[in-house]
Amino acid sequence: MATELLTGCAARGARVVDPHRVEYLDCGGYGVPLLGHAHPAVVQAVVGQVRRPSLLDRLMLDLVTPNGLDHVHTFPSASEAAQFAVALAQANGRPRVLTTGDVPYGGIDALRATLASGPPACVLVEPVRGAALPPTGYLSAVAEVCRESGALLVVDETRSGLGRLGVWWGVDLDDVTPDILLVGEGLSGGVLPIAAVVASADVEVPLRRGSESVSPLASAAVNACLRVTASEGLVERAKLLGDELLFGLRAVVAGKAHATGRGLMLGVELPDQRAADVFTGELLRRRVLADFRGRTVGFTPPAVMSAADAGWLVEAVGMAANKI
Repeated sequence: MATELLTGCAARGARVVDPHRVEYLDCGGYGVPLLGHAHPAVVQAVVGQVRRPSLLDRLMLDLVTPNGLDHVHTFPSASEAAQFAVALAQANGRPRVLTTGDVPYGGIDALRATLASGPPACVLVEPVRGAALPPTGYLSAVAEVCRESGALLVVDETRSGLGRLGVWWGVDLDDVTPDILLVGEGLSGGVLPIAAVVASADVEVPLRRGSESVSPLASAAVNACLRVTASEGLVERAKLLGDELLFGLRAVVAGKAHATGRGLMLGVELPDQRAADVFTGELLRRRVLADFRGRTVGFTPPAVMSAADAGWLVEAVGMAANKI
């Protein structure tokens, strides 16, 4: 990702500044939480916790997760959270893990056949895969197939959760309650490393996790992030801003590429790898950081970006498309 090219940077809101004081618009990868870099309310909450006795406040994540998902386990990273989710499913008698590497994304018939052909399983799926939208009703269809086969549904909201899609969780789009939900590092507003597994009571079993637990600092960051997301209307903002950006992106790439997405998970699909290389190079020259993967360039800007930031992004994409 382009953000890997920048070290020793300062970041605030939607922008990062390199050691040479050159400013970039950050719209890429896992590193941009919905409320932007270093939101002052989250930073203040963490600094305030440093000055308090090291008492752990209640983690408020279960107040915003889908009904029935009340058991929260925290981890330093999303990868560790995913490993625990798989272990939890296996402890519930589902030794097999099916992902989009095993069954094509959007392939309900293939999923049904695969579940019928082997031992009990859990199905790990994302509500939106990158900027690629699934068929309408896809997640509810996956949930139905899981119920029919006795499989556990594990939904990975590492990227799509916490308002990114214009709803609190991607599962809300299909009114689905999974057995297990994965929450990514944006949980702390990007201030401290923490991810989570949220599970229903039906799949809760005692598993040894060692001595790690959420720290008071991480708890303060998470709770501040959730308060800011709700009080500043960032979920609703993600939907409105995402619609505006998608309209603008489609207009400036028309005839050259295809723009798609939902909320603030957006992407531009280029016709071939050469075009993608030219496009991404031009974006970097215009100081826009994105998620560069093959022929698709992904944009995950924060909901706090200004009108000037949004204009910067659309103009840069348009100029880059004109070069291919």
